Amino acid sequence: MRIIQIAAEFAPIAKAGGLGEVLLGLTRELIQQHHSVEVLIPKYSFIQPQALNQLKIEVPDYRCTEKGQSISNTMWSAVAEDCPIHLLEARHPSGYFHRDNIYGYPDDIARFLYFSRAAIEYLKLKGEPIDILHIHEWHTAACAVLLRSLYMKELSIGNVIFTIHNLEYQGKCAPHDLDAIGLDGASFLSPNQLQDPDFRYPQTINLLKGGIVHADAINTVSPTYAKEIVTPKLGCGLSSNLKKAKLSGILNGIDSKLWNPALDPFLAARYCADDSLAKIVKAKTANKDFLKKRYSLNWTGRPLVGSITRLAPQKGTHLIKEAIHQTLNAGGAFVLLGSTPDSVIHQEFAEIKELYKDNPHVLILFEHNEELAHQLYGALDFLLVPSISEPCGLTQLIALRYGTIPIIRSTGGLKDTVFDCEDGEVLLQQRNGFVFYEPTPAALNSALLRAFNLFRTDVATHQTLLRRGMQCDYSWKKPTQEYLSLYRKLSESSQKTRRSHVRIEQAGSVKNKII
Repeated sequence: MRIIQIAAEFAPIAKAGGLGEVLLGLTRELIQQHHSVEVLIPKYSFIQPQALNQLKIEVPDYRCTEKGQSISNTMWSAVAEDCPIHLLEARHPSGYFHRDNIYGYPDDIARFLYFSRAAIEYLKLKGEPIDILHIHEWHTAACAVLLRSLYMKELSIGNVIFTIHNLEYQGKCAPHDLDAIGLDGASFLSPNQLQDPDFRYPQTINLLKGGIVHADAINTVSPTYAKEIVTPKLGCGLSSNLKKAKLSGILNGIDSKLWNPALDPFLAARYCADDSLAKIVKAKTANKDFLKKRYSLNWTGRPLVGSITRLAPQKGTHLIKEAIHQTLNAGGAFVLLGSTPDSVIHQEFAEIKELYKDNPHVLILFEHNEELAHQLYGALDFLLVPSISEPCGLTQLIALRYGTIPIIRSTGGLKDTVFDCEDGEVLLQQRNGFVFYEPTPAALNSALLRAFNLFRTDVATHQTLLRRGMQCDYSWKKPTQEYLSLYRKLSESSQKTRRSHVRIEQAGSVKNKII
């Protein structure tokens, strides 16, 4: 099966969050199962050449139109993390991808609409049949719209699958933004097309909705999130459209090569699930001591709680603030590694950082630091994930693999992966963390205190819970089989449809001959 994935990220060379890791893990596992998979992303200027193997120019120059202007592009090919990738170098006068970050610019809509058009133009230029075109998030949702509107007869693509990683980000724009890439924006301003469902803004285009309407199948990154987003509460205005769509939920995995405490180059001490409990605990203590020395902190004997997250309301920032105070009051230590573009949220946490600046039990860092994230997973006793909504979440999966016990709010993919250690309705071997249900300080505090009590009074049970988490299999093996099942189901359906059309055409031909 030939599969092309188009996305804004691919870890670790171009990663802003979980999307890049999903692309890496799914692609690598599909290749291991002997499928032909290629990934297409922009050639960001910050991508390090040494991270790419076999880098070469594939198409020296091809053109893509924006606002009536012909823009020159070069397509590069390379191998990254054992995966074939294509890198679009756009020689755009605005330097669309020659910037320090992937997102966060006023022209993000224009940047990724251009990328979508240029990606489809490249596929047209290559002219090679594709079984599955797999597109991700609003950044590439326009690929499905372009295919249905302009390229239907020019490309041989079996089916288009659109994966929603976070419904809250929808790519809202104006009709003239679609005009810029050769579509008639005004023609998409209808409820059954790309018109945003917010009745207050009838002239708004919703790019993510375009993927929902025009893809052959839509999936989210966990089964529970797929159920949640068809409700008005978590549907972000699109619940009615999603109810009509071919929607399913496939739980994300984590890349077993990227996240492996036995081989992790960033850890001070390495360990694995097959090690003795004594060795695992000794290694995690050594990792904790390394960070304690590095940051001049003192958390000896204290339960170490951490949060490694993007600071956004969806992530339960009000509960993270509460947890910092509650952890200290209960005799624990807390580490926050996170960043946010929201100035209000940043200021709130900056005030907490100032409040505890001389406290040796608190560390708050506003940055995206891949090396430190690995070290924290290896050192923490507990990882806090108090999300209001969570499509899947990778942090809790990584924590489990590193012997760090998750404390989570039951929603989305968190609900699918973490089960309370005291829940008698769950099989013992599945219980791997602490769960609370209401997004309130009281519920959070109860879970924290239960975790601290276990840490201090029942070392044997705590360590058994730690090992059980490490033995959970949240690799990409099972999710990949589910994606392949979806791919094949779509292919079989398409073949039946084509055979039906052929029979109708043949019947019509016979009828005409008789007449």
